[in-house]
Amino acid sequence: MLWNWANSSTQVFILDLDGTLIPSAEIDNECFWQAVFACFGKRDKLPDLHGFEHVTDSGILHEWCTRELGRTPSAEETDQIKQHFLQLLESAWTQQPQHFSPLPGVNKWLETVADSDNVSAGIATGGWGHSARLKLKLSGLDQFDLPLASSDDAVARTQIMQIAAHRTLKPSVNNALFTYVGDGVWDLQASQQLDWEFIGIASGEQADRLKRSGASCVLTDFYKPDISAI
Repeated sequence: MLWNWANSSTQVFILDLDGTLIPSAEIDNECFWQAVFACFGKRDKLPDLHGFEHVTDSGILHEWCTRELGRTPSAEETDQIKQHFLQLLESAWTQQPQHFSPLPGVNKWLETVADSDNVSAGIATGGWGHSARLKLKLSGLDQFDLPLASSDDAVARTQIMQIAAHRTLKPSVNNALFTYVGDGVWDLQASQQLDWEFIGIASGEQADRLKRSGASCVLTDFYKPDISAI
């Protein structure tokens, strides 16, 4: 189970992106709020993401606007934020490219998945699709052409995960073991709600937070000399 796919069952790994495949969670959060504050003329400290019902770009934006403005964002405002957000990410990449480099072992792990007959992988990100595709391009992970679901598809992470699973699972497969790989407590909680396996990718306080929340497997990265040994 987990990384071990040396058995006959079909396994589907659905992967978070920021903080899981690339160490972009912090810079992504900063750019997101910078774009939001710029749109509405606000200057404030970054909100605690754990205080939002749905920790996805669409969910956070709608809930924040409801709290702070007493209304939901208009389509024009959302588009403005999305475009500014993309520009900020591109600027961040030119100045701090290390935030967009795959975590150790990611490329090798995905190569192993591509070579396996009974394992597949896709991405379920709480971010918007346009920013996710940019980060995949900047990190070079777009070469794997992984199926992608984002907060453009749904507000709730559980729904995004299910959409990603549908896009990843081969039509001929009826049953599969689903595992979500993520770095946030909200990733663990979504996995528990769907009754999926969960693998945490985190270190330090973030890893401790996952373990305190009930995660039984937390790794620092994707690197393992023998991925079937876990």
